[in-house]
Amino acid sequence: MRMERKLSEFIPKPFHSVWKASINPDILNIVCKGGRGSGKSSDIAHIIIQLLMRFPVNAVGIRKVDNTIELSVFEQMKWAISEQGVSHLFKVNKSPMRITYKPRGNYMVFRGAQEPERIKGLKSANYPFAIAWIEELAEFKTEEEVTTITNSLLRGELENGLFYKFFYSYNPPKRKQSWVNKKYETQFQIDNTFVHHSTYLDNPFISDQFIEEANATKERNTKKYDWEYMGKAIGSGVVPFDNLKFETIPDDLFKTFDNLRNGLDYGYANDPLAFVRWHYDKKKNGIYAVDEYYGVKISNRELGKWIHGRGYQTELITTDVEPRNNAEMKSEHNVPRVKPAKKGGGSVEYGEQWLDDLDFIWIDPKRTPNIAREFENIDYETDRDGNPKPRLEDKDNHTIDATRYAFENDMKRGGLKFVN
Repeated sequence: MRMERKLSEFIPKPFHSVWKASINPDILNIVCKGGRGSGKSSDIAHIIIQLLMRFPVNAVGIRKVDNTIELSVFEQMKWAISEQGVSHLFKVNKSPMRITYKPRGNYMVFRGAQEPERIKGLKSANYPFAIAWIEELAEFKTEEEVTTITNSLLRGELENGLFYKFFYSYNPPKRKQSWVNKKYETQFQIDNTFVHHSTYLDNPFISDQFIEEANATKERNTKKYDWEYMGKAIGSGVVPFDNLKFETIPDDLFKTFDNLRNGLDYGYANDPLAFVRWHYDKKKNGIYAVDEYYGVKISNRELGKWIHGRGYQTELITTDVEPRNNAEMKSEHNVPRVKPAKKGGGSVEYGEQWLDDLDFIWIDPKRTPNIAREFENIDYETDRDGNPKPRLEDKDNHTIDATRYAFENDMKRGGLKFVN
């Protein structure tokens, strides 16, 4: 019989922060993303085994499709039990798949998400289902599919110092517009979520052959290496804005902003409205995000009230070309200086290039979270062969469009005016 080992022996140092988050009651979601061979799935399995032994709770391992579970999550858990030297403490059933901690009787089951009712119906007379591991999160097409599962497990307050814990593991998809990348490849996370990124370089148990393969890929194709081995969402392979700076804007600096620009992209039905306010530092050739108003189904009345509440009503606000909305803002909501942006050939591309040529675009995610999210996640359009076009995707770019409008007068070149 293999002897039990110390926790630090099988959870390497780069993953110690994941373990600390796992036993922190204030952390609900633990996201482990990264490249191939990083060890993230192995370490989640080790952690869940520890949680099953330490707490009187049940767990569920989930993948999008049933027939992928046995050779992934289930085998990973069996491996972790063996590695920790605790096989004598667990009973492993293959059909149906279940792993039971014999001293207490709590257990882990395994489900495919194509039958969500099987997950919603998880109940136990003795122990609550408080732990879930969703492996290969990027297999799910929408975030709603995942929240349907997790919400079904959150069945009220747990007693006796217990807590819920949801683990998510995946390799980031190449496309930046994938929902998982938009949600977790960002500077701005809610307090109950811990995001950990790892690569094979963080895995002390990786084989020499794997390292040789990674190095060979790096020499042949750096983009493929960055995506597969470093776990980067490389998108089209070209970064639209490599001048982004996501940092807190100090209050003393913020108070000096006086060269201000306002832009407005009206919303349509479920398309959000985006009002943006920037400071332009011409000497430093950079811009600072100052304020935003963002959301769906915002009426012109609500917008006007917000603008007046901020004291922006007498300032120039450059908008997309919406004569009816602009007329209403002027006549009914006392915002007289709304002005439609002027079009020109190649305007979108030129405006985006102007922004890209700035020395910096400084965004404070706490002050302007939607500006931060859209600028960080945007990618170039691609042709059918995957080659990037000189134009950003026309998706989730409302604050970016509004920003182009805001700087219309600063973008004038050779008598041309560029916007949408």
